[in-house]
Amino acid sequence: MIQGELLSDIIEAVSNTYGNEFLNRLTLKLASTIKADYTFIAIFDKEKYESQTISLVANGAIAENMSYSLKDTPCADVIDDSVCYYPNEVQKYFPDDQLLVEMKIEGYIGTPLINSKKEVMGLIVGLYETEIENKDDILTLFQIFSGRIAAELERSDYELRLEKYNHELESLVDARTRELKQTLEELKERQNQLIESEKMASLGLLSAGIAHEINNPLNFILGGYFGVREILEGSNLVSEKTELYLEAIKEGVDRTSKIVKGLNQFTRSGDSFDEHFDLHDILENCLTVLVHSLRDRILVVKDYYPHPLIVKGNSGKIHQVFLNILTNAIQAMDADSGILGLKSFLRNEFVVIEISDTGGGIPEEFQNQIRNPFFTTKDPGKGVGLGLPIAYKIIEDHKGLIEMESIWGKGSIFRIKLPIQK
Repeated sequence: MIQGELLSDIIEAVSNTYGNEFLNRLTLKLASTIKADYTFIAIFDKEKYESQTISLVANGAIAENMSYSLKDTPCADVIDDSVCYYPNEVQKYFPDDQLLVEMKIEGYIGTPLINSKKEVMGLIVGLYETEIENKDDILTLFQIFSGRIAAELERSDYELRLEKYNHELESLVDARTRELKQTLEELKERQNQLIESEKMASLGLLSAGIAHEINNPLNFILGGYFGVREILEGSNLVSEKTELYLEAIKEGVDRTSKIVKGLNQFTRSGDSFDEHFDLHDILENCLTVLVHSLRDRILVVKDYYPHPLIVKGNSGKIHQVFLNILTNAIQAMDADSGILGLKSFLRNEFVVIEISDTGGGIPEEFQNQIRNPFFTTKDPGKGVGLGLPIAYKIIEDHKGLIEMESIWGKGSIFRIKLPIQK
């Protein structure tokens, strides 16, 4: 008979413990009490038809857990919800169970673990190298603690599943957060692109009105110029000084006309990509618009391809790209002097425009970020970091690409490649 003190000793040993610690302490106490050579608690995997130990005591010490097939083993009887007891010669009844042979097992006793759904979830087993003599005491102990073991296994299983669900929920929340963040960034980019487009449209309307208003007085001035020249040519008032004044008037009219033409070109809107235009003309228009920024401090060096470079696309958008990159190049040369290089040539299937500057360059750590919307190295109020991303997108829409080379402290080269119009 099992003494009350023995039960109390086992209960005290496993009190206030949970999980693996509870199972290992209980298995050690049971192994010591029933004097088994091997004692283990295992759970069933019905799909694989195998058993996995979760606490194994061999010769009085915790051993490494193992899994084994239930086929042709006494444990297969326990999974059918029955106590399995072979006091001796167990190998004779299960000759194909190699584990019994290898471990030199003579006696086997096992009882099922039943969960709250009245299902067999595992078993407690005692293995003996000699004949079992105290069957009733062993079964009594197994039955006393089987319910507690089953409850602990269910609790641990619920805890693991809860932890898994928590991880899945956290992963889902993280994924959704990333998606929302990306969507928000895309919305900000689209909003700013829309604002940029609206500004361009407004500027187009404004420049169209300005062009109309300026062209009228320009025509008056031009008419007056030709009238005065005609009068002077028929008199003896023509002199070097009068010629100088007349040429100054004509030069002023021509420059003003070019600026108006450049503004009109820059603000042309629409989604059509069917225009044919010369990239040299667009570069010259941009320089006309930016003449006030160049002044006398920046030398423009041109090395153009000797023939027109005709491409197909949207001239207004390409104008916007060139104007943005030229503006950045000019702003990079904020000293008293600098060289703005413009070069054009053909390479493979592309027309290539190179815009170079002798400014400060772009630090290497920032060179991979310049295509990101809202990234800028400019001071607050001097740029929002949308110019280059929009430029990259426009060239991409034209089936082209932009390449960049920059050396910190020496300058940058932006290379715009567009497909050759065949």
